[in-house]
Amino acid sequence: MRGSRRLILIILLVAGLDAQTRRDPRGMALGGAYGVMARGIFAVDYNPANLAIPHEYDFYRVWGGLNTCFTTNFLSLKTYQKYNGQNLDANGGSLKRSFIRGIPDDGWRIFSDLHLPLPYLNHSRGNRAISADLIVIGDLNLPQGLVRFIFDGNPIGEKLDLDFQEEVLVLGQYGYSLGFPIGDIYGGVTAKYLQGIAYIGLNPDSSYGSITTYFEPGRNYMSGGGQYLFQQSLGGRGFALDLGIVSKEINGYRLGLSVTNLFGRINWQKSTLLSRMINPESVLPWKGKFYKMEFGVNEARFDRFFKKVKYSDVFPGKGKAFRDSSEFSIKYPSLVRFSLARQLEEGMTLSSDLVAGFEERLFSFGSWKWCVGFESTKSKRLPIRVGLAIGGRKQKVLNFGSGFHWGFVHLDWALGFTHGILPTTAKGLDFSCMAYTTSKSK
Repeated sequence: MRGSRRLILIILLVAGLDAQTRRDPRGMALGGAYGVMARGIFAVDYNPANLAIPHEYDFYRVWGGLNTCFTTNFLSLKTYQKYNGQNLDANGGSLKRSFIRGIPDDGWRIFSDLHLPLPYLNHSRGNRAISADLIVIGDLNLPQGLVRFIFDGNPIGEKLDLDFQEEVLVLGQYGYSLGFPIGDIYGGVTAKYLQGIAYIGLNPDSSYGSITTYFEPGRNYMSGGGQYLFQQSLGGRGFALDLGIVSKEINGYRLGLSVTNLFGRINWQKSTLLSRMINPESVLPWKGKFYKMEFGVNEARFDRFFKKVKYSDVFPGKGKAFRDSSEFSIKYPSLVRFSLARQLEEGMTLSSDLVAGFEERLFSFGSWKWCVGFESTKSKRLPIRVGLAIGGRKQKVLNFGSGFHWGFVHLDWALGFTHGILPTTAKGLDFSCMAYTTSKSK
């Protein structure tokens, strides 16, 4: 079935992702400092209370757009030029030691991202918005222990962590948003339906591994073990809630607070239209089954092989695919956003957001991220935007963007460098473009 092949191709192409669940060029160009800046349909996933703020346009409709990124936490033009073609063991191994020290604590991670707003369906009028998006989120992580083992062998007396992390999530996110005044402030809420399209991932509670090399009297061998459980499904359903408040503008300042994806969770192994149309066995690996792999390292040393001990006795392991029809669920992580914006003068605004994530999974991060952005609309037709973000998963991000606004037709774009603020040190790129139309308020 051609449709099935296209679906699995999409999943494979974007395997290993990382993203804010929903983005647009203006928000990206401002470095994510968008909590009280977003208006109309673009307030969804940032702060729905912004829908209640009176502003220039009463109506927005998105006709098409693409938000994507590819980034790593280890490879830049500078590091590539430093190590490519070099003998790492030359000069006493100084270059090799530098390479090993440069391995991040959480290992090597590869991210990409894809967010497609569905044409025509995404629109807002007044204080209400309807959103519909295709979102792909995931994460591929090679643990530091494995990277060190490959490039530097096994260290003596040190436990090498082999806890992999891999998740690929494809979903449709549909929301209804409403903003309303509450006395001297504005409030807002978004109710989201999460249509799980496909999921492939390691169960973090049932996947682990490690090896240790001993070199001491009575113990001169390598031991370890672990197991990895892959879960997958073509059908899932879930729900999430966004809440937000925003102040009125006071002396040019505006404050905001929002919680995104409150109670967010997707339950898998559900019967959906997609799962009834497409046979999982023809699309997913292992004919749609779960897969469990176990391995062990049982006192591995040379003299055991000289004694003709069976390989399977030293390195016991097995893998099996099995069918499990029971439901399983994954969290759709929450984010908390504190926002501030200051109108410097007519047509010039400075904004700042402080974003907190609570776990290192999917689009979330278990830390804080600070964002600051500047926008100039002195030229109504050609706005100028620039933003900087520090912290979170991408560490340092420098973004910039503009657009072309001609009457009710708007084209916006943004480009960003991730894990670095210079083209030579950046380890990835963000890109966003979008076309939408507007209607002025009466």
